[in-house]
Order: sequence, then structure tokens, then C-alpha cells
Amino acid sequence: MGMKRLPMFILAFVVFVAVVTGCRGTHRYDSRLTAADSLMQVDPDSALALVMAVSPDSLTGEGDRAYRDLLLTQARYKCYIVATSDSDINRALAYYRIHSREREKLTRAYIYKGAVMEELGHPDSAMYYYKQAEVSASPDDYFNLGYVKLRIAELYQYQILQDSAAIIRLHEARNYFEMLHDTLRVISALGKLGSICGVTCPDSAKYYLSQAIELSQQYNPSLQYSHKSTLAGCYFAQKDYVHAKELSMDVLRNGSDVCNETQFYYYAALSYIYLGLTDSAKYVLAVSPPPIDEVDSMNYFNVLAEIANAESRHAEYKDYKERSTNLTERILNESKKNRLAAVEVQCDNLETENHYKNQLNHAWLLVAVLAILAVVVFAAGIIYFRQKYQKQRIVIQQELNDVICALQEKQQEQASATELFKYRLDALNELFNSIKFKSEDKQQGKIRDIIPLSSVIMGLSDNYSVLKIELSDQFWEKMKRSVDGEYNGIVSFVENKYPELTLKERRLFCLLCANISPQIIRLCMNYSNVKSVTNNRSIIIKKKMGLDMTLEEFRDSYMKNQL
Repeated sequence: MGMKRLPMFILAFVVFVAVVTGCRGTHRYDSRLTAADSLMQVDPDSALALVMAVSPDSLTGEGDRAYRDLLLTQARYKCYIVATSDSDINRALAYYRIHSREREKLTRAYIYKGAVMEELGHPDSAMYYYKQAEVSASPDDYFNLGYVKLRIAELYQYQILQDSAAIIRLHEARNYFEMLHDTLRVISALGKLGSICGVTCPDSAKYYLSQAIELSQQYNPSLQYSHKSTLAGCYFAQKDYVHAKELSMDVLRNGSDVCNETQFYYYAALSYIYLGLTDSAKYVLAVSPPPIDEVDSMNYFNVLAEIANAESRHAEYKDYKERSTNLTERILNESKKNRLAAVEVQCDNLETENHYKNQLNHAWLLVAVLAILAVVVFAAGIIYFRQKYQKQRIVIQQELNDVICALQEKQQEQASATELFKYRLDALNELFNSIKFKSEDKQQGKIRDIIPLSSVIMGLSDNYSVLKIELSDQFWEKMKRSVDGEYNGIVSFVENKYPELTLKERRLFCLLCANISPQIIRLCMNYSNVKSVTNNRSIIIKKKMGLDMTLEEFRDSYMKNQL
């Protein structure tokens, strides 16, 4: 009874081991952190509270602590808590740079590192990390790609002479959000496009803003008023005072709690003045918020001057106009200083970049020269060894032919020999033909002969014994040294780089590098069929070595020193 239950027990144990092994490569994060992450976009306040409630001491793994640092930085940023330090995001970024399989979290870490640097007053560093996020993001990670391009566009928008670069990034962000069906962020991208194009290309601005308003009315009506206020400015710049007045008043009547910038009141007041409705302009100006900076003050005095001029109060008009002119000159002088400073920074950056490029070009030239020398030395070594061991290969080949002939004669004498026996002989033949060099024992300072085929087959009583043959460790060592000699130590490199490979997998890799056919490998390593060979080949390359390439591509890259 116990013997009948034993296979079921073994099967259950194998399934358990497979499950444990399969789950080893995937990190399972603390459930409290994953819950906070799921709330990040819809309710950042709750996400922040959840993350703050998780003590770092309660987390057991380095991955969980890095995840907490990333979520804490992200939640604070979304809750408008200005960063005073970048220590949290630095720890998260350091972890995800090492664990590159966490690609989405690495992209997020770069994004919020850039956001923190922007809040700390380092826009150049912020731009660097945003661009790193662009590079690290997966091509199908539409949200992070769209979001980082919005961040880059906003940073460009605040820099002088960078409007064209900002427009390019906003178009890209819009495309990503459309593929993601994230309408709210599509509206945001359209609104920013309209804001940037408002002065230089008002027709394009009106197109983008009209689209943003139309989508806002369908999905989030409160968003339409900020875009309507920007559109009012476009109409006002084109002297279309009727539309500018209508849009401004719509914003003031229905969206004043959303848009409370003084600029919208000034658009409405000036539109009323130019339409001859001075009393309405006075009313709009009376209910407008007080000026908050020099630009608002300049516009405020302009409106007062236009009202005084419309009512023929020339002394007041001259006084307000003089105040406005003084503020305008001060703002222009400050703008010129900022523009000159920005241009100087750009020139310094270009000079530094050119310096680094020159250094990099010199370095690449040196590397190219060294690579050519290495190839020449390697080729000379290959030619030398091939000539040195040519005679030994001839001897081995002759011995192999003699043994194969003897086995073939024995096969003819035994009528019960199967077709598989012949295939096995062909496998042995191809295996021994693949050995190119003799192995060297550097410690003892002598050259050892390759194991002769006759010693492997000696003592076999019948043909079926060959089918059960187990190649010796000495043979495998010779084969390994042969492949290492031809491919510059590739088998030893793989054994050191990927210690998780089993002995059988390392031997299979050795035969594959030697270009032994799957049919031959199946016979020599006792696989059940050729498909098992190809499956194991895929497991070694894709899963265990984590490579997104074929074995031949890996071997070529290794020989070109690209790994």
C-alpha cells in the first residue's frame, strides 16, 4: 500500500519545488505598500497616510524599504509637500539601478528624483534625471512616458528660448496619454500646448485650447475655465474683443473659484473698454483681486489709464500711463538680465558638453586602437595554436576513423543492432571532431593528450552498451578547454558569471557553443527527444542567464567584448 502512494508523494514534492523555484525571481512587496501604490493616482492623501504608517523597521527586505522611499517621495510630491532633501529618493534610486528588472519602478525613481531636484532649485539636474527616465522606460509604459514628457515640457517652458523643445515633448505626451485613454492628462497636454503657442502662434493655440475645452466639458467641466481664460487671452491678442470679453466673463461668472488670476479680469475690463462699455469695465475692475506682482500692477495701471482716457480724464491718464511705463521698463530690464543669464548658462553648458565630447572621442579612439591590437594578437595566437596542434589532430582523426570502422564492422555482425546505435556513433564522431586543441596543464608545465576514443568504447560487450555510454569527466574537461580555446574562455566566463547553472546545463552550453547539432546532443546526453534540447537551450539563455538574445548573438557579443 505504501509503495503505491510513493509516486504521488514524489509528484507533490516536485510540484512544490517547482512553485518555490518559479517564485524566487519575483519579489513580493509588503501588502501595505502595494495598497498605497494603488491609491497614488486617485487619492494621494490617503496613499501618503498609508506609507507614513509603515515603519521602515517593520520591513524585512531591502526591496520593501526602497519601495517605501519611492512611494513616500511620490506621495509628498502629489500632495504639494515641497521637498527639503533628496535622501529618500536617492536610496530608492540606488536600489532600482542595481535591480534593473524593476524597470517601471526605476523609471518612477528617475522621474521623482528629477521632481525633487527641481523643487530644490537645480533645474539642470532635474532635466538630466527626467531624460534618464525617458531612456529607462519600457516602450509600452505609456503613463510614465507621457508623464515624464509633461515634466520635461514644463521645465523647458520656464527656460528662455526653449518653447519649441517644450512643444515637441507635449505632442509626444499627448500621444502617449491618448494610447492610454487618459483623457484628463490629454486635456492637460492640450492646455499647455495652447499656453505656449498663445503668443507666437495664436491660431494653433486656439485649436489646442478649443479641443481642451470640448474634452473638459465632457469629462470634467471644472477644467474648462482655466483653458477658456487662456483662450480669452489669445482672442484679446488678436484684437477680437467680443470673444475675449465673452470668454472672460464666462470664466468670472462660472469659474472664478477655479481661476482667480487677475489677468482674466484685465482681459474682460479692456475688452469692455475697447467695445465702448466703460461702466462695465469699471465694475469688472472693482471686483477683481488686488495685483500680486509687478506684471499685475502694470496691467492694472494700464486698465485704469484706458478708463481715464475713455472718460477724457487726461491728467489721470498721464499719471497711470507713467506708472505703467515705469513698471514696464523695470520688468523689461529684469527680463533682459534673465535672458542674458540664461543665454550665458546655455553657452557654458554647450562649452562643457563640447569639452566632454572631445574627451569622449579621444577615449573611444584609444579603445578602438586597443581593440584592433587585441584582435591582431588574438588572431595571431589562433594561427599559432592551429599550426602547433595540426599534427595531433591528424593522429586523433586517424584513431577515430579506425575505431569507427571497427565498430561499424561489429555492427554488421550483430543483426539486432538498431538505427539508434548508428546515430550514437555519428554523435561521438562529431563530438570528437569538435575538439580543436590539446588541453594545457599550466601548473605542471606540460601538455596532456586528448582522451582517445578507443579508451571510451573499450570493454563494451554489445552494441546496446554504446547507447548507455556516459562520457567521462575527463572528456568534458577536454571539451570545455577546446571551446574556451576557440572562443576566448566563453565557457569559463559563463560558469563564473552564472553560478546558478547546473552541471548538465553547463555541459549543454559547451556543446551548443561548439555548434553540435541538437540531434547529436540528444543522443550523447540522453535527452528523450530533440525538443528537450531546444527547451533546455531556451531555459538557459532566456530565464537563467536573463538574456534577450540568441546563443549565437551572445557568443558574437562576447567575442567582440560587448558584454
